[in-house]
Amino acid sequence: METREWDDKMGLVRAQAYCAGAEHCCSEVRSMLERHNVPAAGIDGILESLQKDGFINESRYAEAFVSDKLRFAHWGRRKIGLALKMKRIDQALVAEALEGIDMETYLEVMKQVVKSCYRQAKAPTQYARNMKTLKSVASRGFEPELARKFLAGGNDCDTSDTIDDVL
Repeated sequence: METREWDDKMGLVRAQAYCAGAEHCCSEVRSMLERHNVPAAGIDGILESLQKDGFINESRYAEAFVSDKLRFAHWGRRKIGLALKMKRIDQALVAEALEGIDMETYLEVMKQVVKSCYRQAKAPTQYARNMKTLKSVASRGFEPELARKFLAGGNDCDTSDTIDDVL
């Protein structure tokens, strides 16, 4: 299938519709415009216009991304931070969005992930099972030292104790 080339005006209209449908960052919009062969000078102008009109806001995008990935994908802070870095979001905005995470919610999500990974881990010894669990939890972007506290505390781990011990 061949993609049609867009001029600057068509690119702006399509980019506005794209951003009105869902939250997007500059790099996603730039990629979409490049796929449709909008000239580089036109892309910069379109992005400036979208930011000025409020269609794109990197800070708003980072906060929404963090919230969605934590709540729906059950990702940890590390994986979320790396994903935002890959989308070329400013590190200050990433840090600010990650700071906005409610720790009680974060620890509840982590607790669910640890329990799920622990149930799925099959190993001949308790140590091996714990290591498999920690590896799975770390691959989801959660901090292994926090997950270790949950494993040590068992299923009835009090999250307030965990927060004070680790943070």
